[in-house]
This record gives sequence, structure tokens and C-alpha cells, in this order.
Amino acid sequence: MALETEIKFLNVDHDALRLRLVELGAQRLSYGFESNVVYDDAARTLKAQGTLLRLREKNSRFVLTLKTASAQTSNLAKVYEESETEVLDAPAMREILAGLGYLPALCYEKVREEWSLLGCEVCLDTLPFGCFAEIEGDEADIQACAAALSLPQSAASKATYHDLNRQHRTAQGLSVDESFVFNDTDKALVLSRMTTD
Repeated sequence: MALETEIKFLNVDHDALRLRLVELGAQRLSYGFESNVVYDDAARTLKAQGTLLRLREKNSRFVLTLKTASAQTSNLAKVYEESETEVLDAPAMREILAGLGYLPALCYEKVREEWSLLGCEVCLDTLPFGCFAEIEGDEADIQACAAALSLPQSAASKATYHDLNRQHRTAQGLSVDESFVFNDTDKALVLSRMTTD
């Protein structure tokens, strides 16, 4: 498994950050709408172990990912062991997962724009509950990249998007819902913006 080290930044102005990325000569890698389904057994054993099994669709491409907790820790960033592979037959993969006892447990959506800068992958993520940036790389490169982008440490978070969704729903007095997807109106809006970029 590969080691994944990442940190998120909350309440990000994507327009300003995109301009800064261009100024710094960053390379834009991809842009697309993501639909993610997290799989688990009926007892939610994977969640209890801190394991994520996910099938993601982005730009008509499917990727199966397994994330597990890493023995390596960081005060700055979230660290995972991660393995992923492209899936050429998504219906067959769903049947395989079901045959192993893994069924959809929750789903979530986001618009992700990926850039490469200073040895890091910088993601501008739009979720139903806000705009975020995520930087993935090694810890020293993440710090250098965040500084170059003027992203303040006060806005940094090691939380997952699932954690941030729970925090958002609690702060808004909303009922518990592990899934976070765009409503039809907001989804149409984000998709229309994508066609103009």
C-alpha cells in the first residue's frame, strides 16, 4: 500500500486560490464531478476499524480505493495507507463487493479540481457544505506548498470530509446523515459552472 499524507484547509476562496496557483506556475491536472459510494458490511465493521472501501466515479472513470489507518502519524496532516485501482466494469465490481458482504453504506459528491505544485497535489473541492482545499504530498512539501499558496495554519484541518460533514450538520442543527450529496438545484448549478470553465 502507498502512504497518503494530506491536509485540508477550510472555507477556501477557490477563485483567489486558482489565481495564485496560476501565478506560481502550477499545472492543472483534472477537473470533474465525483460520485462516491462507501461500502461496508451490515455491522459497519470497516468503519469501526477506521477502514474506507470506496468506489468513485469521475469523468466516466471508476476507481476502487481502500484506505486504512497508518502506523505513521503526523501532528500536521492525516496519514493513511492507500491502495486503488481502476475498475473497467463497475456493475461487476458492485456484484463482487456484494458477494463479499459489502453493500453501499453512504454516498457523497464533490467537484474536484486537481493541480500539481511543488511536489504536491492541490485539490480545490466543492462539497454540498462548503469549499475546501486539500494538499497531498510529503509533510515538508505540504508545508511549503501551503505557505506558497498563503493558506493559513489556522484554517488547516486533519479531519476527513465525513468528519466535517458531521460537524457541519451538528452546527446547523440538522439530523444525522452520513451521506452528503448536492440537491438537484445545486447539482445543476455546479455542473453548469463546470461547462463554462
